Amino acid sequence: MAEETKAKKPGLFARIGKWFRELKSECRKIVWPTREQTINNTLVVLASVVIIGIFIWVLDIVFGLGIQTLLTHTTAA
Repeated sequence: MAEETKAKKPGLFARIGKWFRELKSECRKIVWPTREQTINNTLVVLASVVIIGIFIWVLDIVFGLGIQTLLTHTTAA
């Protein structure tokens, strides 16, 4: 049984050659974005990063003030 599967399995170089042929075939299917799409996507990413950064900054200030107030009231009592 094991001998039958070995006989049907192609050699190492045949498998490597097949892999490169499939790789070449897949690379032909790649569609690159246009310059306008790339610029648009970059601007969307930058805007998202800025908005999320501001949101995290505001949360940091709010939580910092909350902890500072909590510590001030608990140590004064």
